[in-house]
Amino acid sequence: MTKTERLFFHFLRNGLWGDGSAPGVPVDAGDWEAVFRLSCRQAVSGIVADGIAATAVRPAPGLWEEWVFHLLHIEMVNEGMERRGDSLVGFLASEGIRSSVFKGVSVARWYPRPLHRSYGDIDIVVHEGWNKLERLLQVNGVPYYYEDGDIVVERLDRLPLASCTVPGDKSAGTFGGQYRVEFHPVYEALYSPFMNARLQRMASGTSVWWRDNVGEDHAPSETAEFYLACLILHVRRHVLSYGIGMKQVCDVAVMLRRAGVDLARLEAMLRHLGAWRFGRALFGFIDAYLAVGTPQSGPSRADKTTALLYHVFMHDGYVLKSQRESMGVGTRHAPVRVARNGWFWVKRGVRLFGLMPGEAFFFVLNKVASRLKDLLKAACCRPFHRAGRLDGRVLING
Repeated sequence: MTKTERLFFHFLRNGLWGDGSAPGVPVDAGDWEAVFRLSCRQAVSGIVADGIAATAVRPAPGLWEEWVFHLLHIEMVNEGMERRGDSLVGFLASEGIRSSVFKGVSVARWYPRPLHRSYGDIDIVVHEGWNKLERLLQVNGVPYYYEDGDIVVERLDRLPLASCTVPGDKSAGTFGGQYRVEFHPVYEALYSPFMNARLQRMASGTSVWWRDNVGEDHAPSETAEFYLACLILHVRRHVLSYGIGMKQVCDVAVMLRRAGVDLARLEAMLRHLGAWRFGRALFGFIDAYLAVGTPQSGPSRADKTTALLYHVFMHDGYVLKSQRESMGVGTRHAPVRVARNGWFWVKRGVRLFGLMPGEAFFFVLNKVASRLKDLLKAACCRPFHRAGRLDGRVLING
């Protein structure tokens, strides 16, 4: 671990848990600049800033001023996103579509300062009325596209929904209201069809396992354990594909500490969904670097497994996907691009097989099959152009 990474984790822990301890090593101007860049790349700059503010040390005035303005920007956007998410759920309810906000602003409530969690998309899970949602967007001429089974709207301010207009919300004028909304038909989906069927039964309240092992006092989707299990499955899916950064790891950490989670029930759920091996490794990583103090059940595999997760979180992070997409754009011939992508997925599946054997197997199967399908389509069909496209995806109503 480099000095920059040690300082990064020190201030990140400070920001998460309110510890005001000094870093214990001198920090020069170059160190501060490097920590700022790393915290931005890992999408936790607001939490790290809180950690610095809890100590007596500070960056140079110019950099600290930039950091504070960056934090104010995060606060303003988060306020706008929270209001728009709630008003959008209300509008959909008036149209007969039952939905809720998931991840993002909904998990931020477990942070010491919720508005300092870096923003992303507004994630809406549609529980009832998925077909009505698509018709609603089409009738109103709202541009959207499909991505991995989800419906994506790039600009919330283009939704002609009166209830999404929040009186007095200055962030809309400041940032143009450019909030990306992802509508999900389910909380989370797994590559393994067997485990995915278990998860969807659990989410719909029809799981016999839940009734026999937990009871019927609460629906699974109403419990903190189900919510956290879905977050862990989401992290695992991104670890398996392109990697993920520390923001989502912090989401898991704060829920473990502050959401009143029944750890025995959570472990039972993850075992039932075939995700306990990854969950235990993730908890071990949190123990080692975020000092949550979560007890790790079973024999420790911290050295090898934690090192693997460290590389995925800190080096793949949020940049591997953009790197792969850039490589794809630079490859003109479809067969070459498909072969390279297929080989990449095979290598990644083998690398992570020990953490998630069943999911890695079906992941590789899914990715290779989808790339072969794309290759056959490219070979057999003439290029088909729609009126609008966005990053290669068909933009409906564009």
